[in-house]
Amino acid sequence: MISRLFLILLPIFGISHAMASELTQYLQEEAQAFVLGQLDVPLDAQAEVQAASIDERLPLSRCEGALTISLPARMEIRRNTTVYLKCEEEKPWDLYLPVRVSIQKPYVTVAAPVAKGDILSESMLTLAYQDQTLIRGDFLSDPAPLIGVRSKRELKPGQPIRLTQVCVVCKGDQVTLSAENSSMQIKTMARALQDGSFGDMIRLVNIRSGKPVQGKVEAVGSVVVTF
Repeated sequence: MISRLFLILLPIFGISHAMASELTQYLQEEAQAFVLGQLDVPLDAQAEVQAASIDERLPLSRCEGALTISLPARMEIRRNTTVYLKCEEEKPWDLYLPVRVSIQKPYVTVAAPVAKGDILSESMLTLAYQDQTLIRGDFLSDPAPLIGVRSKRELKPGQPIRLTQVCVVCKGDQVTLSAENSSMQIKTMARALQDGSFGDMIRLVNIRSGKPVQGKVEAVGSVVVTF
């Protein structure tokens, strides 16, 4: 008799649990959509919003058409936010729901491991995203300037390529040396006497004259002297 009753109740319980799970997921998604609508996300970034789980035993309803979502008084959207859900149906309910917010910033990394001394090509580079509070330092969000640079150490997928890990101009490289001011520009060839990254001042020797010179690394194979 007990086993027969169990078999009768089992599908009923399963349906009830499924409905409760669908309801809580719906309310989570509504809360997430509300928070996303409040965010001012930079064009190059992505937002990840995740509402906390809701106890499926709570006497809640979908409350479509009568559900309001708001921020508690004087609260702002931040990394850990709480939103207030209120249902004004015949059987009203309300709920404070924690929501975690993460703004993901892009950074350039490698698609596969790169050995020390390898020259980076376009196919070796890819974009990844990480919480903006966790990614700092000398990284780039555009792969283009890194095409043609040489790795100074092993590079691993998923880790930002730091400018200290590559040389844009490497010692011994033959580069275009541009001497320029507001009215003229003269180009010649020079050989780098030291490694340099974007914006670094490095020592070079003019191949034609043999004279030493200092210039600022502008791009792969390009150094500028201002006079």
